[in-house]
Amino acid sequence: MNQNFKKVLDLISEMKESFSKKENEEMKFDQATLTDGTVIEYEALEVGQAVSVVADGEMIPAPEGTHTLSGELEGVSIVVDANGVITEIVDAREEAPADTTVDEQEAEPVAESMSAEDVERIISSRLESFSAIVDGLAEMTKSLVENNANLVNELSSLKSEFETFKAQPSVEAREGEKFSKVGNLTTRQQFLLKNKNK
Repeated sequence: MNQNFKKVLDLISEMKESFSKKENEEMKFDQATLTDGTVIEYEALEVGQAVSVVADGEMIPAPEGTHTLSGELEGVSIVVDANGVITEIVDAREEAPADTTVDEQEAEPVAESMSAEDVERIISSRLESFSAIVDGLAEMTKSLVENNANLVNELSSLKSEFETFKAQPSVEAREGEKFSKVGNLTTRQQFLLKNKNK
């Protein structure tokens, strides 16, 4: 396998690993269960965030419509568009009875969202990783171009040498020139002709 091609494949593999590791490390998703038992995942429970349904270990965008949460988030409904993005959150818990104490209200889970600094850090980290990979690909492309130019020059030189070789007389024509000619006969032919008559 060509070394440059192998380097490109290795860099692409590193890039995939880099993105998947960072997504797993930095993108922590919360889970919730709908009233029908479906498990959903989201980065933050707020308008504009994507919601995914966990089905057979795979993540697919949540279907369009209103989804009612259960468990600790009972009383909360989310409205999701065709792309699986939250367009509205309806929290029936906000109309909690007056006898609910402040401590109970504070005990309810609050969806955490990422700060602008966290998002900026994640983006810059990914850009740095991507930039390093692109630089590596550019270096390999430069090397491939140089190798290609060398091969073209070498091929041109070989072609020129072959044309020169092809233009030279054949071995058979040279064989006849080994003996100098006297008249129409070579010296050897004249010798043989003289000895034949004796």
